[in-house]
Amino acid sequence: MIILGTFAVCVTVTVRSRSKMQVAAEEYVRVHTDVQALRSSNRTLRLEVEQLRTDPRAIESAARSRLKMVRANEIVVPVE
Repeated sequence: MIILGTFAVCVTVTVRSRSKMQVAAEEYVRVHTDVQALRSSNRTLRLEVEQLRTDPRAIESAARSRLKMVRANEIVVPVE
């Protein structure tokens, strides 16, 4: 009877440990995927920052699209 009780405790502990391990593994995969996506986003942002620091065309494009800037000799005609 003692051996059977000990065996039942061991099985219970093993089952609980495996379920916790499964949850931890799923969490690891989710976090790893999130980290990879953030690293990719960071690479893209670093490239954009470098272009904005060095490429005059990129600077002009960003100024026109994001800041709605125009050159002094241009006329803005709103189209609806």
